[in-house]
Order: sequence, then C-alpha cells, then structure tokens
Amino acid sequence: MASNLTVNVHPGVYMNVVDTHMRRSKNSQKAAGQEKCMGTLMGYYEKGSIQVTNCFAIPFNESNDDLEIDDQFNQQMISALKKTSPNEQPVGWFLTTSDITSSCLIYHDYYVRVITEASARRESPPIVVLTIDTTFSGDMAKRMPVRAYLRSKAGIPGAAGPHCAIFNPLRVELAAFPGELVALQLMEKALDSRRREATLESGLEQLEVSTAQMIEWLERMLSYVEGVNKDGEKPGDAQIGRQLMDIVTSSSNNMQPEKLDTLVKNTLRDYVMVSYLAKLTQTQLQVHERLVSA
Repeated sequence: MASNLTVNVHPGVYMNVVDTHMRRSKNSQKAAGQEKCMGTLMGYYEKGSIQVTNCFAIPFNESNDDLEIDDQFNQQMISALKKTSPNEQPVGWFLTTSDITSSCLIYHDYYVRVITEASARRESPPIVVLTIDTTFSGDMAKRMPVRAYLRSKAGIPGAAGPHCAIFNPLRVELAAFPGELVALQLMEKALDSRRREATLESGLEQLEVSTAQMIEWLERMLSYVEGVNKDGEKPGDAQIGRQLMDIVTSSSNNMQPEKLDTLVKNTLRDYVMVSYLAKLTQTQLQVHERLVSA
C-alpha cells in the first residue's frame, strides 16, 4: 500500500536543491571528482501522501571506497529546524542524480536509522528518496526531471530473510501553500523581462488584478454549470458539484451580503486614501528637491 503514496513537493524544496547545486564548491569538485549534492527532506505525513516542505544539504563524499556522511551536521540541522517548525520532521533524502545507484542503498540505510530515531512512531515511517537530474538528460528533458522512490525488501518465499531491495517509483506532484503561490506568480512575471526582475504592484493594482481573476473564475464556473444544466453538452461531475456547493455554502454562512458590501466599500476607500497620500507625499518630495537644487 505504501507504493500508492503521493509525494507533494513544495517550490522551496526545488529552489533549495538547485541553489545547493549551483553553489557547490568548484575546488572540491576538482579535488574529489564529485558533482552530486545530497541532503535531508523535511515535511510531514498525511493520509495517502507525504508533504515535503523544506530541505537542506549535508556534506558528504563518495569519491573514496568508503562513503562519508557528516552525521553531526545532519543531526544539528534537524534539531534546529524542529525548533523553528515543530510540525516538520525528516521524511527522506534527496540526491542530484539521474538514476538510483548502489551507493543509494548505504545512504538509505543511514536515513532509515536517523528517521526512525527521530520519529515518534513505533514502526519505521515511509522514507522517500527524491532524485533530481540537474543535467536534464534522458526521457525527461522537456519537463522537471524529478523522481521519487520508496524502498521495499524482497526475497524468496520460505527464505530466512530478504535478499535484495527494490526502489519502487512514487507519484510526484507540485504542491504549494497560498503564500507560495503568490510568490510563484510574481516570479513568473519576471520571465518576460530581460533583466529577470518583477516589481510588486500597489494596493489598487493588486486589487484590480485579483478582482479580474475572480470574475474570470466565476464566468468559467457559470459557463460550466449552464453547459451541464441547460445544453447537456458537458457531462456532470459529482465531485465538482460538491465543491461548488461547499463554496456557495461557506460564502453564504460566513457573512451577510450587506456586511460584505460595506466591507468591500470601506476597504476600497482605504486603498484610495492610502494611494492619494502616497502620491501627495511623492509630489511634495519632488518639489522640495527641485527647490533645493535650484
């Protein structure tokens, strides 16, 4: 049943892995012949899924015959992150490689011990292996080369114990909190800029964009409902219907229409007043600079 798990990786994890790969020491690469990066995945377990919300890199060396991992640094980082985010715990590890190698068995055994000791469960929790191909080679050249695995032991029936280990692939999805979605949308706007820069919008501009987006979503919902009820061109979906009912129920129960209309008007007035005062202050500063320089 564990192979049916879904690994939800948040944007910050990808950014930390890429940043670690870009910042790796060139001198150490030449000296040790090592270009990979490895680290610990932090997150929490849910029913049927594993949320990977954070990660950090750890020093390691696989150039020699004996693999080396800085266990002290790893334990200190796990302890520090638990203090800042008590809900997070180690859920696995990552490696910048295109495929699973024999060294991954040793790394995984190490993380089985570390995560089992840190977990409050009686049984060992599912431990995820996340591989990211930074060279974009193979059959995933046109999409994000990310794979997740879950190790399971296999053996011959009737034998004393398992004789091999199998890394079963898991489904990987991109998940984001509301704040992360806002940051992703802002960074997406920088793709069209030559300098790869994005500016934050003012209060009124942000309100206008959000309102237009909300109107677009409402129009799409209305078109779908009309297509199902009147024309019958679109097949009905019970799950979508329940979600629409939950939206209508929550919006009607939270606030009365009169109070909502008053709140929107007062908020809009506040935005207009703040914008007016900001422009007035800017104008006064410009006039003052011209008078001083004259």
